[in-house]
Amino acid sequence: MIKPLPYFGEIDIAALLDYYNVNTTFDNKQVSLDINFLNTSISEGVYQRINAFLDNIREFNNQNKSIIERNFKEGGEVVDYIQFHLEELSEEELASIIDNNDSQSKDQQILDSLRLVRIGLYPDGKYETSYFAVFDYSIEIDGDLSNQLVVVKTNERGELDHVTWES
Repeated sequence: MIKPLPYFGEIDIAALLDYYNVNTTFDNKQVSLDINFLNTSISEGVYQRINAFLDNIREFNNQNKSIIERNFKEGGEVVDYIQFHLEELSEEELASIIDNNDSQSKDQQILDSLRLVRIGLYPDGKYETSYFAVFDYSIEIDGDLSNQLVVVKTNERGELDHVTWES
């Protein structure tokens, strides 16, 4: 049964591939969007959950930015992510992110430079995931993305499962 999905176009929910990937644009930046399936078919209900999730990605991204900010203020994984970059990057690399004339702290400037780079969906538990979606955020250093990520994992309604730092 062929069904349309936002961003992906038509997919056959009765004969799925294990991986679908598209690139799209959010806030004038390229974002990779993928769906990972364990099974070769999904029910109409799972299809509807995927469809609804994709329809709300922009809202979830805005919500995640607040979650990341709160995690930072509470001394969570985001603080460790930022400290890693402050310690590991050269002065030249930091200069591509931080403006020393800015009244905001270096930590806050790095936090503000985080941007969405990937969204991965796992609607049927591929890789034994307990979450539905993964939002990867990174910073751009001299035109290249850091391989370190702030990752927000959510359920199918975009509600927070947890925040982590991954590479």
